[in-house]
Amino acid sequence: MKARNFFLISSIAIFIVLVVAIYGYFIKERGVSADNAQEKIEKTKVSLRFPIPIVESGQASFYLAQDKGYYAEEGLDVQFEMGSKELNPVKTVAVGQDTFGLLGGPDTLLVARSKGIAVKAIGILHKDSNFPCLITLKKSGITSLKQLQDKKIGFFYGHISTDVLRNMLRKNNIKYTEVDVGFDYNQLITGQIDAEWAFTVTAGLDLPAKGIEINFIKPADYGIVTHGYTLFAAEKTIEQQPDVVSRFLRASLRGVRDAVANPEEATQSLLKRAPTLDPALTLARQKAYNAVTSNTEQFPAGYMDKEMFETTYKRLVEENVIDKPFDPANAFTSQFLENIYPGYKH
Repeated sequence: MKARNFFLISSIAIFIVLVVAIYGYFIKERGVSADNAQEKIEKTKVSLRFPIPIVESGQASFYLAQDKGYYAEEGLDVQFEMGSKELNPVKTVAVGQDTFGLLGGPDTLLVARSKGIAVKAIGILHKDSNFPCLITLKKSGITSLKQLQDKKIGFFYGHISTDVLRNMLRKNNIKYTEVDVGFDYNQLITGQIDAEWAFTVTAGLDLPAKGIEINFIKPADYGIVTHGYTLFAAEKTIEQQPDVVSRFLRASLRGVRDAVANPEEATQSLLKRAPTLDPALTLARQKAYNAVTSNTEQFPAGYMDKEMFETTYKRLVEENVIDKPFDPANAFTSQFLENIYPGYKH
Protein backbone atom coordinates (compact mmCIF):
# COMPACT_ATOMS: atom_id res chain seq x y z
CA MET A 1 0.00 0.00 0.00
CA LYS A 2 2.80 2.40 0.94
CA ALA A 3 4.60 1.65 -2.31
CA ARG A 4 1.48 2.32 -4.33
CA ASN A 5 0.87 5.65 -2.51
CA PHE A 6 4.49 6.61 -3.05
CA PHE A 7 4.18 5.80 -6.73
CA LEU A 8 0.96 7.84 -7.01
CA ILE A 9 2.42 10.88 -5.24
CA SER A 10 5.58 10.69 -7.36
CA SER A 11 3.54 10.52 -10.54
CA ILE A 12 1.52 13.59 -9.57
CA ALA A 13 4.68 15.51 -8.67
CA ILE A 14 6.30 14.65 -11.99
CA PHE A 15 3.14 15.71 -13.84
CA ILE A 16 3.10 19.09 -12.09
CA VAL A 17 6.79 19.66 -12.86
CA LEU A 18 6.19 18.86 -16.53
CA VAL A 19 3.19 21.23 -16.74
CA VAL A 20 5.18 24.07 -15.15
CA ALA A 21 8.13 23.41 -17.47
CA ILE A 22 5.94 23.37 -20.58
CA TYR A 23 4.15 26.57 -19.50
CA GLY A 24 7.47 28.28 -18.83
CA TYR A 25 8.78 27.24 -22.24
CA PHE A 26 5.55 28.46 -23.88
CA ILE A 27 5.88 31.85 -22.23
CA LYS A 28 9.59 32.15 -22.95
CA GLU A 29 9.14 31.36 -26.64
CA ARG A 30 6.76 34.29 -26.94
CA GLY A 31 9.06 36.71 -25.18
CA VAL A 32 6.78 37.10 -22.17
CA SER A 33 7.91 36.47 -18.61
CA ALA A 34 5.74 34.36 -16.32
CA ASP A 35 5.35 37.39 -14.02
CA ASN A 36 3.60 39.57 -16.59
CA ALA A 37 1.99 36.93 -18.80
CA GLN A 38 -1.37 37.28 -17.06
CA GLU A 39 -1.22 41.06 -17.35
CA LYS A 40 -0.68 40.90 -21.11
CA ILE A 41 -3.42 38.35 -21.62
CA GLU A 42 -6.03 40.41 -19.76
CA LYS A 43 -5.16 43.94 -20.99
CA THR A 44 -8.01 45.63 -22.86
CA LYS A 45 -7.19 47.82 -25.85
CA VAL A 46 -8.93 51.20 -25.97
CA SER A 47 -8.28 54.45 -27.81
CA LEU A 48 -8.71 58.13 -27.04
CA ARG A 49 -9.14 60.64 -29.88
CA PHE A 50 -7.90 64.19 -29.20
CA PRO A 51 -9.64 67.15 -30.88
CA ILE A 52 -6.55 68.64 -32.55
CA PRO A 53 -3.74 67.30 -34.78
CA ILE A 54 -0.84 68.44 -32.57
CA VAL A 55 0.63 67.47 -29.21
CA GLU A 56 -0.40 70.15 -26.72
CA SER A 57 -0.50 70.73 -22.96
CA GLY A 58 -4.19 69.94 -22.70
CA GLN A 59 -3.21 66.32 -23.36
CA ALA A 60 -0.41 66.14 -20.78
CA SER A 61 -2.44 64.56 -17.99
CA PHE A 62 -3.28 61.58 -20.22
CA TYR A 63 0.36 61.06 -21.19
CA LEU A 64 1.29 61.32 -17.52
CA ALA A 65 -1.30 58.70 -16.59
CA GLN A 66 0.22 56.40 -19.20
CA ASP A 67 3.82 57.03 -18.14
CA LYS A 68 3.00 56.39 -14.48
CA GLY A 69 1.31 53.11 -15.32
CA TYR A 70 -2.19 54.08 -14.24
CA TYR A 71 -3.83 52.65 -17.35
CA ALA A 72 -1.77 49.47 -17.07
CA GLU A 73 -2.87 49.08 -13.44
CA GLU A 74 -6.46 49.19 -14.67
CA GLY A 75 -5.72 46.50 -17.24
CA LEU A 76 -5.90 48.92 -20.16
CA ASP A 77 -3.71 49.39 -23.22
CA VAL A 78 -4.51 52.96 -24.30
CA GLN A 79 -3.73 54.30 -27.76
CA PHE A 80 -3.80 58.08 -28.22
CA GLU A 81 -4.99 59.35 -31.61
CA MET A 82 -4.78 62.87 -33.01
CA GLY A 83 -7.83 64.67 -34.32
CA SER A 84 -8.40 66.53 -37.56
CA LYS A 85 -11.29 67.90 -39.60
CA GLU A 86 -11.80 64.46 -41.14
CA LEU A 87 -11.03 62.50 -37.96
CA ASN A 88 -12.86 64.53 -35.35
CA PRO A 89 -13.61 62.79 -32.02
CA VAL A 90 -17.41 62.85 -32.39
CA LYS A 91 -17.22 61.10 -35.75
CA THR A 92 -14.65 58.46 -34.79
CA VAL A 93 -16.30 57.61 -31.46
CA ALA A 94 -19.79 57.48 -33.00
CA VAL A 95 -18.73 54.89 -35.59
CA GLY A 96 -16.70 52.85 -33.11
CA GLN A 97 -13.30 53.72 -34.53
CA ASP A 98 -12.30 55.08 -31.10
CA THR A 99 -13.48 54.12 -27.63
CA PHE A 100 -13.27 57.59 -26.10
CA GLY A 101 -13.04 61.16 -27.31
CA LEU A 102 -11.92 64.52 -25.96
CA LEU A 103 -13.63 67.77 -26.97
CA GLY A 104 -12.80 71.42 -26.30
CA GLY A 105 -15.99 71.73 -24.28
CA PRO A 106 -19.51 70.31 -23.87
CA ASP A 107 -20.78 72.61 -26.64
CA THR A 108 -19.67 70.32 -29.47
CA LEU A 109 -21.16 67.28 -27.76
CA LEU A 110 -24.53 69.02 -27.32
CA VAL A 111 -24.62 70.01 -30.98
CA ALA A 112 -23.78 66.42 -31.93
CA ARG A 113 -26.64 65.04 -29.82
CA SER A 114 -29.05 67.49 -31.45
CA LYS A 115 -28.11 65.81 -34.73
CA GLY A 116 -29.02 62.39 -33.34
CA ILE A 117 -25.47 61.22 -32.55
CA ALA A 118 -25.64 58.99 -29.45
CA VAL A 119 -22.68 60.18 -27.35
CA LYS A 120 -22.47 61.14 -23.68
CA ALA A 121 -20.00 63.04 -21.53
CA ILE A 122 -18.34 61.06 -18.72
CA GLY A 123 -16.27 63.90 -17.23
CA ILE A 124 -15.28 67.55 -17.72
CA LEU A 125 -11.74 68.58 -16.80
CA HIS A 126 -12.20 72.36 -16.62
CA LYS A 127 -15.30 73.80 -14.98
CA ASP A 128 -15.68 77.54 -15.61
CA SER A 129 -12.49 77.53 -17.65
CA ASN A 130 -13.53 80.41 -19.94
CA PHE A 131 -10.92 79.58 -22.58
CA PRO A 132 -12.59 81.33 -25.57
CA CYS A 133 -11.99 85.06 -25.78
CA LEU A 134 -11.27 87.93 -28.13
CA ILE A 135 -7.82 89.47 -28.27
CA THR A 136 -6.71 92.86 -29.56
CA LEU A 137 -3.29 94.42 -29.92
CA LYS A 138 -2.22 96.37 -26.85
CA LYS A 139 -1.34 99.37 -29.03
CA SER A 140 -4.89 99.49 -30.43
CA GLY A 141 -6.28 100.57 -27.07
CA ILE A 142 -9.33 98.34 -27.58
CA THR A 143 -10.16 96.76 -24.24
CA SER A 144 -13.97 96.51 -24.21
CA LEU A 145 -16.80 95.30 -26.40
CA LYS A 146 -18.24 98.74 -27.07
CA GLN A 147 -14.97 99.70 -28.76
CA LEU A 148 -15.54 96.93 -31.30
CA GLN A 149 -18.63 98.62 -32.75
CA ASP A 150 -18.34 98.54 -36.56
CA LYS A 151 -14.94 96.84 -36.39
CA LYS A 152 -13.55 93.76 -38.16
CA ILE A 153 -13.29 90.60 -36.06
CA GLY A 154 -11.52 87.38 -37.00
CA PHE A 155 -13.27 84.05 -36.42
CA PHE A 156 -12.42 80.42 -37.04
CA TYR A 157 -15.61 79.09 -38.59
CA GLY A 158 -16.58 75.72 -37.15
CA HIS A 159 -14.40 76.19 -34.08
CA ILE A 160 -15.97 75.86 -30.63
CA SER A 161 -15.23 79.53 -29.89
CA THR A 162 -17.41 80.89 -32.71
CA ASP A 163 -20.85 80.50 -31.13
CA VAL A 164 -19.57 81.71 -27.76
CA LEU A 165 -18.20 84.93 -29.19
CA ARG A 166 -21.17 85.56 -31.46
CA ASN A 167 -23.44 85.16 -28.44
CA MET A 168 -21.44 87.74 -26.49
CA LEU A 169 -21.40 90.24 -29.34
CA ARG A 170 -25.10 89.82 -30.15
CA LYS A 171 -26.24 90.20 -26.53
CA ASN A 172 -24.29 93.43 -26.27
CA ASN A 173 -25.63 94.83 -29.55
CA ILE A 174 -22.24 95.04 -31.24
CA LYS A 175 -22.39 95.42 -35.01
CA TYR A 176 -19.25 94.12 -36.68
CA THR A 177 -17.81 92.50 -39.79
CA GLU A 178 -16.74 88.86 -39.60
CA VAL A 179 -13.56 87.60 -41.24
CA ASP A 180 -12.77 83.87 -41.37
CA VAL A 181 -9.09 83.65 -40.37
CA GLY A 182 -8.73 80.13 -39.00
CA PHE A 183 -5.61 79.81 -36.85
CA ASP A 184 -3.81 82.65 -38.62
CA TYR A 185 -3.10 85.73 -36.47
CA ASN A 186 -1.19 87.68 -39.14
CA GLN A 187 -4.19 89.82 -40.06
CA LEU A 188 -4.52 90.92 -36.44
CA ILE A 189 -0.79 91.57 -36.09
CA THR A 190 -0.67 93.62 -39.30
CA GLY A 191 -3.77 95.63 -38.43
CA GLN A 192 -6.07 94.26 -41.16
CA ILE A 193 -8.61 93.26 -38.50
CA ASP A 194 -9.28 94.80 -35.09
CA ALA A 195 -9.83 91.74 -32.92
CA GLU A 196 -9.59 87.96 -33.22
CA TRP A 197 -10.82 84.82 -31.48
CA ALA A 198 -8.37 83.05 -29.19
CA PHE A 199 -8.04 80.62 -26.34
CA THR A 200 -6.46 82.12 -23.23
CA VAL A 201 -4.16 79.08 -22.94
CA THR A 202 -3.02 78.99 -26.58
CA ALA A 203 -2.73 82.21 -28.60
CA GLY A 204 -3.22 84.08 -25.33
CA LEU A 205 0.22 82.78 -24.32
CA ASP A 206 1.87 82.26 -27.70
CA LEU A 207 1.64 85.84 -28.92
CA PRO A 208 3.08 87.47 -25.77
CA ALA A 209 5.89 84.87 -25.88
CA LYS A 210 6.74 86.29 -29.31
CA GLY A 211 6.79 89.85 -27.94
CA ILE A 212 3.31 90.78 -29.21
CA GLU A 213 1.42 92.60 -26.46
CA ILE A 214 -2.32 91.94 -26.35
CA ASN A 215 -5.55 92.78 -24.52
CA PHE A 216 -8.21 90.22 -23.59
CA ILE A 217 -11.97 90.67 -23.97
CA LYS A 218 -13.48 87.74 -22.10
CA PRO A 219 -17.07 86.47 -22.39
CA ALA A 220 -17.03 85.68 -18.65
CA ASP A 221 -16.80 89.42 -17.97
CA TYR A 222 -20.09 89.78 -19.84
CA GLY A 223 -21.90 86.94 -18.06
CA ILE A 224 -21.10 84.07 -20.45
CA VAL A 225 -19.36 81.18 -18.69
CA THR A 226 -17.81 78.30 -20.64
CA HIS A 227 -16.26 74.96 -19.71
CA GLY A 228 -13.23 73.12 -21.03
CA TYR A 229 -12.04 69.69 -22.13
CA THR A 230 -14.82 67.12 -22.06
CA LEU A 231 -14.34 63.34 -22.07
CA PHE A 232 -17.07 61.30 -23.72
CA ALA A 233 -18.01 57.91 -25.09
CA ALA A 234 -20.73 56.39 -27.25
CA GLU A 235 -23.89 55.44 -25.38
CA LYS A 236 -23.38 51.89 -26.64
CA THR A 237 -19.97 51.71 -24.95
CA ILE A 238 -21.36 53.13 -21.70
CA GLU A 239 -24.17 50.59 -21.66
CA GLN A 240 -22.22 47.52 -22.80
CA GLN A 241 -18.76 48.17 -21.29
CA PRO A 242 -19.31 50.18 -18.08
CA ASP A 243 -16.34 48.54 -16.37
CA VAL A 244 -13.98 49.61 -19.16
CA VAL A 245 -15.34 53.17 -19.01
CA SER A 246 -14.94 53.26 -15.23
CA ARG A 247 -11.36 51.98 -15.35
CA PHE A 248 -10.39 54.43 -18.10
CA LEU A 249 -11.89 57.42 -16.32
CA ARG A 250 -10.37 56.46 -12.96
CA ALA A 251 -6.86 56.19 -14.45
CA SER A 252 -7.28 59.38 -16.50
CA LEU A 253 -8.39 61.43 -13.50
CA ARG A 254 -5.41 60.17 -11.50
CA GLY A 255 -3.30 61.68 -14.26
CA VAL A 256 -5.27 64.93 -14.04
CA ARG A 257 -4.71 65.22 -10.30
CA ASP A 258 -1.00 64.45 -10.67
CA ALA A 259 -0.62 67.03 -13.45
CA VAL A 260 -2.10 69.68 -11.16
CA ALA A 261 0.14 68.63 -8.28
CA ASN A 262 3.28 68.46 -10.40
CA PRO A 263 3.11 70.51 -13.64
CA GLU A 264 6.84 69.97 -14.23
CA GLU A 265 6.34 66.20 -14.36
CA ALA A 266 3.34 66.58 -16.67
CA THR A 267 5.37 68.83 -18.95
CA GLN A 268 8.12 66.23 -19.18
CA SER A 269 5.58 63.60 -20.26
CA LEU A 270 4.40 65.98 -22.97
CA LEU A 271 7.91 66.84 -24.14
CA LYS A 272 8.67 63.13 -24.55
CA ARG A 273 6.02 63.13 -27.29
CA ALA A 274 6.99 66.50 -28.77
CA PRO A 275 10.62 67.33 -27.93
CA THR A 276 10.70 70.38 -30.22
CA LEU A 277 8.25 72.32 -28.02
CA ASP A 278 9.64 75.20 -25.99
CA PRO A 279 9.99 73.85 -22.42
CA ALA A 280 9.38 77.18 -20.65
CA LEU A 281 6.31 78.07 -22.71
CA THR A 282 4.97 74.52 -22.40
CA LEU A 283 5.31 74.65 -18.61
CA ALA A 284 3.57 78.04 -18.52
CA ARG A 285 0.74 76.59 -20.60
CA GLN A 286 0.45 73.59 -18.29
CA LYS A 287 0.15 75.89 -15.28
CA ALA A 288 -2.52 77.90 -17.10
CA TYR A 289 -4.54 74.74 -17.69
CA ASN A 290 -4.00 73.67 -14.08
CA ALA A 291 -5.35 77.00 -12.83
CA VAL A 292 -8.80 76.11 -14.20
CA THR A 293 -8.73 72.34 -13.70
CA SER A 294 -11.36 71.01 -11.31
CA ASN A 295 -9.46 69.51 -8.37
CA THR A 296 -11.16 70.41 -5.08
CA GLU A 297 -13.36 68.58 -2.62
CA GLN A 298 -16.43 70.40 -3.93
CA PHE A 299 -15.43 70.09 -7.59
CA PRO A 300 -13.18 67.02 -7.92
CA ALA A 301 -11.36 66.12 -11.12
CA GLY A 302 -13.88 65.39 -13.85
CA TYR A 303 -16.74 67.21 -12.11
CA MET A 304 -19.85 68.09 -14.10
CA ASP A 305 -23.46 68.84 -13.31
CA LYS A 306 -26.81 69.53 -14.96
CA GLU A 307 -26.48 73.31 -14.76
CA MET A 308 -23.24 73.26 -16.77
CA PHE A 309 -25.02 71.49 -19.61
CA GLU A 310 -28.26 73.45 -19.36
CA THR A 311 -26.61 76.89 -19.57
CA THR A 312 -24.42 75.77 -22.48
CA TYR A 313 -27.44 74.29 -24.25
CA LYS A 314 -29.45 77.49 -23.78
CA ARG A 315 -26.67 79.56 -25.33
CA LEU A 316 -26.46 77.21 -28.33
CA VAL A 317 -30.23 77.42 -28.81
CA GLU A 318 -29.95 81.22 -28.82
CA GLU A 319 -27.41 80.96 -31.63
CA ASN A 320 -29.62 78.56 -33.62
CA VAL A 321 -27.09 75.72 -33.76
CA ILE A 322 -29.22 73.06 -32.04
CA ASP A 323 -30.88 71.03 -34.80
CA LYS A 324 -33.47 69.14 -32.75
CA PRO A 325 -34.43 70.09 -29.15
CA PHE A 326 -33.66 67.60 -26.39
CA ASP A 327 -33.09 67.46 -22.64
CA PRO A 328 -29.42 68.46 -22.03
CA ALA A 329 -29.44 66.33 -18.86
CA ASN A 330 -29.33 63.32 -21.19
CA ALA A 331 -26.01 64.48 -22.64
CA PHE A 332 -23.95 63.32 -19.68
CA THR A 333 -23.77 60.61 -17.04
CA SER A 334 -22.27 60.95 -13.56
CA GLN A 335 -22.43 57.22 -12.81
CA PHE A 336 -18.69 56.74 -13.20
CA LEU A 337 -17.75 59.80 -11.15
CA GLU A 338 -20.05 58.50 -8.42
CA ASN A 339 -18.13 55.21 -8.44
CA ILE A 340 -14.79 56.99 -8.25
CA TYR A 341 -15.73 59.50 -5.56
CA PRO A 342 -17.74 58.15 -2.60
CA GLY A 343 -20.37 60.74 -1.68
CA TYR A 344 -20.04 62.56 -5.02
CA LYS A 345 -22.52 65.43 -5.15
CA HIS A 346 -23.64 67.36 -8.22
